[in-house]
Amino acid sequence: MPPTDAPPALVFGGGITGLAVVRALGRANIAVLVAARRPELVQRSRWCRLAPGEAPAETADGERIAAYLRGLPLDGAVTFPTSDDWAIGLASLPPGVGDAFRPTTAPAGVLRTLIDKGPFATAAERSGVPIPRTIPVARPDDLDGLSDEELPGFFLKPRDSGRFNARYRRKGLPVRDRVRAAADVERLTAEGYALVLQEYIPGPMTDHVFLDGYVDRSGHRRACLARRRLRMYPAGLGNSTLSVTIELEDVRPALADLSRLFDDLGFRGFFDAEFKYDARDGRFKLLEVNARPWWQFELAAACGLDIAGLAYRDALGLALTDAPPYPIGRTWVNPAPDLLAWRALRCRGPFPARVFFAGANAVWSADDPFPAFDELLRLSGRIVRRRRAP
Repeated sequence: MPPTDAPPALVFGGGITGLAVVRALGRANIAVLVAARRPELVQRSRWCRLAPGEAPAETADGERIAAYLRGLPLDGAVTFPTSDDWAIGLASLPPGVGDAFRPTTAPAGVLRTLIDKGPFATAAERSGVPIPRTIPVARPDDLDGLSDEELPGFFLKPRDSGRFNARYRRKGLPVRDRVRAAADVERLTAEGYALVLQEYIPGPMTDHVFLDGYVDRSGHRRACLARRRLRMYPAGLGNSTLSVTIELEDVRPALADLSRLFDDLGFRGFFDAEFKYDARDGRFKLLEVNARPWWQFELAAACGLDIAGLAYRDALGLALTDAPPYPIGRTWVNPAPDLLAWRALRCRGPFPARVFFAGANAVWSADDPFPAFDELLRLSGRIVRRRRAP
């Protein structure tokens, strides 16, 4: 329970991540305000109260966010980002504002290192953390370092994946051949994306494992949950639609590597680290780290890990305790994309409806049902519009 005079939590952004954070905070009896231009899903949550005034557009500019915060009728708050840009912006607030509106993330410099795939690769290699082979790409000529036979084993990956994922709904573009890869490089760089060429680790989607948790202000890991990807959409370079918790012991080498990287960086805050097991050498390769709340945040809460509450209390300098053990075999599902993923797998595995209510759900919750109703109406409207289109 927070103190009676405790400040509210101020969540920047909406969507699946924002909804999960608002629910976790609300269930912990923490007052929640949401600052978002487009508060889809989250605005219908029973715990959501929209912050007064017009929220700024999503930005990594701390000064722009500070101007908004100065105009709020609040003495202060604990801030929660739902995207990489929000995370950097909130970690970059000027001192006077940052002291009152306390961040729950790592310092801005650490965030930039983890978000930008160029510095991220350098930091991982410096810490001795296995990663896929990664090559900076600024123009088509940079592809010349790989032979025609090697190129299809790589994919083009944006150095800052947030904006790319929001537009293309995937984490990168496969490399079919040199001609098409060169055209993709020209097009994406013209659109403002900085790129790397990254080795694609072979193996099924279930070889992707994730470590989710929280590191406190002293560098102590207070919570950590391991999960495995069961389905994803689109296939190959998409996002998880169905995940299941697994034993931490199953991924102990990955956890040791991640801990070493965090120690070297001086990391604190939320983490969602993606690894893929490489059967060729028997090692877990680190693909990326989200250093802010993530899509599957609801799963941690459903497993009894109060990560949002940990972050809130940590920001206020309150006493913390380690999260308890979590149940194994607990699932998280994002219903609509998971139906597409299930269909793409040609009906292999359980029918999605069986898992929609068996564990954590990205939109549906029995104690907070209205966001799911809104999502159903939105999807129904999209289907109707597509059928009416010529």
